[in-house]
Amino acid sequence: MEALIYDNDRLRLATMARNLQELGLDWSAVVKLEDIKKRLRKKKFDLLIFDGSAVEILERLRKMDGTVPIILITDRAIEIDHEKLIFVGIEGLITRPYRADFFKQVVAKAMKNRKKVLTNMKAMASLKQKIQELRTLNEVVQAISSSLKPKEILHIIMEKTADLIRAEGWSILLLDHDQSELVFEAVAGEAGKKLLGLRLKVGQGVAGWVARYGQSLIVPEVSKDPRFYSGLDKKTKFITKSILCVPMRSREKIIGVVEVVNKIGGEPFTRDDLDIFENLVAHVTIALQNATMYRKMEEATLIDDLTQLYNVRFCNRYLDSYLNSRKSSKVVLSLIFLDIDFFKLVDDNYGHLVGSETLRYVGERIKRVVRNEDVVIRYGGDEYIIILPRTDKKTARVIAERVRKEISQESFYAFSNKKFNISITLGVATYPDDAKTRDDLIGQADKAMYEGKLSGRDKVVLA
Repeated sequence: MEALIYDNDRLRLATMARNLQELGLDWSAVVKLEDIKKRLRKKKFDLLIFDGSAVEILERLRKMDGTVPIILITDRAIEIDHEKLIFVGIEGLITRPYRADFFKQVVAKAMKNRKKVLTNMKAMASLKQKIQELRTLNEVVQAISSSLKPKEILHIIMEKTADLIRAEGWSILLLDHDQSELVFEAVAGEAGKKLLGLRLKVGQGVAGWVARYGQSLIVPEVSKDPRFYSGLDKKTKFITKSILCVPMRSREKIIGVVEVVNKIGGEPFTRDDLDIFENLVAHVTIALQNATMYRKMEEATLIDDLTQLYNVRFCNRYLDSYLNSRKSSKVVLSLIFLDIDFFKLVDDNYGHLVGSETLRYVGERIKRVVRNEDVVIRYGGDEYIIILPRTDKKTARVIAERVRKEISQESFYAFSNKKFNISITLGVATYPDDAKTRDDLIGQADKAMYEGKLSGRDKVVLA
């Protein structure tokens, strides 16, 4: 604890300083009245001991900080306005000449009261912090409950964490169990964007260590910790000084880690920070599980059970989204509508089980020859649709012909290794040349396919 002492008499100032040293207190001294406020603006003190000439500025000092005790030392001959001193909250009044032991008793009492004030202030700050933590946790629970999108949840949780643990950066790494690697899924800051998608081996760096052993970790100085991996700093030009890292655990299984780096102000991360962080990470883990489960359930409603291709519901959703988002831009999209020729004969000759297997194999063969960005859909029965984003009609015809040959050139198998061949007829339509809406586009491709059926089958027909 430190006292600020003032007296324009340097000898008296030296005597005060010596007595304070004997009490084990640090001190700073000023000899000019105008220097008191300057010094108080630069630094906080625990005790102010002033000559009586400072009485004229006491009210202004109290407005700067009303919690610091003030001791005033005056001469007996000087008249004192005691009511004013009580009003400004003087802790002690000493008149000259005074005994050193009396001076020390007054200072000791003032310091005892100061410690009580500091303890109360600390308790109040701690209480406010706890209230803020509870408020933030409540906001987190409400926010993540309103979203079922994993990336939204990740950002919500970390934004709320930043309100409590003020750090320069944070990142979330999810575990790729197949590769035994951590993948940067969400980050903060411009420098952090360079990390998105990067991978760390389990065991590599602080995050890798936490993922391997499943234990939270505070690293106050990374330069002194052999677990720290500096390669990421080199890539981002960021300087990591300290790290707080917590594992994400689901049913005793590690699914990722969350870390914050460099507490603002240069202070080390504390156990309290860790407790807050672990609590928040537990919430985000549950939210991610719920979001993943919901996404799987939603995806299941968009997948055809037999062929594992997308279904009509997905087709309509995809086309609506694609066409509506590109109405103002000059973007083309082609669609292939195809049907298996005389498919009823497969069912009649070999049974529905072989028919179902044939439908599945047709889907597999289509996927074998289309491009990665193309979308293959089982539209219903023995009908399929292929959506070709950013593709003109000329290119769509080439792809349709490739699909036709892929289906017809290789035999299909029934029971007892019986072979049979099938052919398909395909219709091609293009947005916006042939249609301006989703239903019209499908209808035009279907119409072209039907014309192919009437004119001989096993062919590609353009709308």
